[in-house]
Amino acid sequence: MVLALTVLVSWGLVLHAAAKPVTTMAHGPKGDVEFQTLTLSASDFWGGVKSGQPATISGELFLPKGDGRVPAVVLSHGGGGVGAAEDTWARELRSQGAAVFLVDSFRGRRIRSFPPETELSRAGQVYDVYRALALLATHPRVDPARIALMGGSRGGGLSMLAAMTRSLTAQAPENLEFCAYLAIYPTIRATVDYGTLASRPIRLFTGTADEATSITTVRDFAERQRTAGANVKLFEYEGAHHAFDNPQFRTPIVANVSGVMFTVAYHPQAHAKLKKDMRGTLAEVFAAQSAR
Repeated sequence: MVLALTVLVSWGLVLHAAAKPVTTMAHGPKGDVEFQTLTLSASDFWGGVKSGQPATISGELFLPKGDGRVPAVVLSHGGGGVGAAEDTWARELRSQGAAVFLVDSFRGRRIRSFPPETELSRAGQVYDVYRALALLATHPRVDPARIALMGGSRGGGLSMLAAMTRSLTAQAPENLEFCAYLAIYPTIRATVDYGTLASRPIRLFTGTADEATSITTVRDFAERQRTAGANVKLFEYEGAHHAFDNPQFRTPIVANVSGVMFTVAYHPQAHAKLKKDMRGTLAEVFAAQSAR
């Protein structure tokens, strides 16, 4: 049920008191950080419009120990909002030595979960992570050349939308781009024309039993993009369903989101393999950027 799914994914959400929205991170903040963005329709986003409805959203900034510059990940949440899975990933990535900016696109807009396109378009939401990239690049602890974008489900689909050259041309921050685009069980639509994607590494991580976006759709997407020259690699997890990295779903449920029925179930073996694959992927892409 949608209600059950929403409650479960929102269980790990912790609310924090935030200060005034920032326009730079040069002062080296950590913890909850508010910043301003725009709520754009898909057509306005791709049209390069920068005068849409203003919104103040927030992100939780996790910094690893030490004082030196580190690589970073902008982490985008799924359709249920920020939950335990995202918080777990943030802590996992920080333990690997990366800073993590977990962006919450819903709370500041007073969205609970699964917004329709008329409330928050998927393409328009990309503007949030582009703004997060621009801010994070100003932080004294962060290497601006080594900031990756990562997300699961809706956040994974957002990673692919952010990687579109059409999106980058329309709205990307000046002289900045994510060094990699990482999508876990992404919502990829066979009916969407993604055009060409960025030349940076694009990595997909999905289960072969996922019913929200079938493995066939993801394979076809990856193959089309590779044929077009994109640097795409697909990691498959045999027998894994949607949200296979979320231990809250040890007891599987059947979700119904916008009329699409799919199983949500934790898969401990696939989760362990995903963490290993993600660690290797980030080490690879961050090292490649350091060598430039």
